[in-house]
Amino acid sequence: MNKQRIRFILNPISGKKHHRDLPGQIERILDHDRFASDIRVSEYAGHAVVLAEEAVEKGYDTVVVAGGDGSINEVGTRLIGTDLALGILPCGSGNGLSRCLNIPLDTEKALQLINRHAVCRIDTVTVNEVPFISIAGTGYDAQVADDYAKDPHRGFETYLRYIVRNYFKLHEQPYTIVLPDHTFTTQAFFISFANSNQMGYDVPISPKASLWDGKVDLCIVRKPNALELPIVGSYFLSKNMDKSPKVEILQTAEATIMRPAPAVVNIDGESLPMDRDLHIKINPLSLKVIV
Repeated sequence: MNKQRIRFILNPISGKKHHRDLPGQIERILDHDRFASDIRVSEYAGHAVVLAEEAVEKGYDTVVVAGGDGSINEVGTRLIGTDLALGILPCGSGNGLSRCLNIPLDTEKALQLINRHAVCRIDTVTVNEVPFISIAGTGYDAQVADDYAKDPHRGFETYLRYIVRNYFKLHEQPYTIVLPDHTFTTQAFFISFANSNQMGYDVPISPKASLWDGKVDLCIVRKPNALELPIVGSYFLSKNMDKSPKVEILQTAEATIMRPAPAVVNIDGESLPMDRDLHIKINPLSLKVIV
């Protein structure tokens, strides 16, 4: 029997952990009768992209990324539209996509999932032709992601600091949203484009968002005042954000969001400067993932 070729791409520092024992775990747990594997470590910014594209060119069957949502985006978006399957070893801080797909956060259990190799197809989305897999957004959450990305310290404490700082610093902005059947204007603190239901840390921004429904959830969030924060927080913690009076969720296969000015966009936890107008489009069932 011909073995399936599988490449592991490791982000050496994700979240707060240094995953020095990952190669040993892979060697010990991977089914070597089924898989012919190689392990590559990302050595510089953008190297994971190069390694993923190389795996596509060389005809690998599977690419497994060990890292957080940013690393998963880097690798996974290079596999969109190919026959290669994406495997995930969650090693980040928030691990939003992994939680949405019920991939174990324990590395050994995640490797056992790789061995079983049950594959399904999921939707992906583009913002101004830039693909993402899980969550993107503009406004408050994008600024938090931008600040967090520039900070050398990882982990929830660092993330929380920028959540609090930007809450006091930023204000609602006007947006025009163009949908296939109508156009409207609104005020928002931030707008998330949710393909999955997870922002990370087990906090769902759009609890009913699905990776298989051919639609992206536009989550329009108004800014709560100080007195409203505990109420909005309770909706977050109870995973009922869609029921909050500060949140409106619209499902669509395509939309254009017109902002006041160019600004950064949150793309799976990584910030990216973009033009004022954002064109969002679903790419149905375009990525194979081990689940």
